[in-house]
Amino acid sequence: MLIPREYFTLQEVLVDWGISGSELGYVVETGQLALSVRVYGSFVVADRKDRPGRPNLDFEGIVDLERRDAMRVLRKQACSVSSFVKDGGKVATFEGNRDWVVYRDALLVRAAEREHFEAIIMAADAPHANDYDRFLSFDLNGRHYFFTDMQARALNYLFICAITGDPEQRGAQILTAAGSASLKLSYLFSSRKGWRDIIHPVSGRRGYYMLEPSLVVTMRVGT
Repeated sequence: MLIPREYFTLQEVLVDWGISGSELGYVVETGQLALSVRVYGSFVVADRKDRPGRPNLDFEGIVDLERRDAMRVLRKQACSVSSFVKDGGKVATFEGNRDWVVYRDALLVRAAEREHFEAIIMAADAPHANDYDRFLSFDLNGRHYFFTDMQARALNYLFICAITGDPEQRGAQILTAAGSASLKLSYLFSSRKGWRDIIHPVSGRRGYYMLEPSLVVTMRVGT
């Protein structure tokens, strides 16, 4: 008899899914998978993020990490976190108290999050890190584009970010997702003159870039 579960350890779902550590980092970084952890003790709990919370001296439960905190834990193996997400609300440590240390080995995936990831993200027609082939060669607005594998990975990263609701990305994150050692996007795309037509700097956010919206629509319709 299978016991209904509220959550799974990260390690066991990685084995079930057969994805690597680098792929895990990618889906977390692009907001496709939320990671969780069990916390307990004294916290300030708010039903909504925009409302003040109430002290709960004996809180215990599964809470989600913000995307950037999850990325830090994956990269550093452990880091201090002061605020978590739960059911649209916020669970935070008391001001002046020690933050909760989250270890990579303690990371969890909620059952509902796993179901969503498997049904939507891992579906055969859902875009993922290895779908960069579409960006090796394509037409847009009457012009044909060619890109290298690494350049295509960068474009695919921006595409996934766009369709998952986070289109504006730092240049350093784009280069990391592409597996590039370049210091700037211009270095990565130096062999392709037309790249600035499809990757735009974000106004008011220095160092951030986004994919040309018409290309997002074109690729989205084609998936």
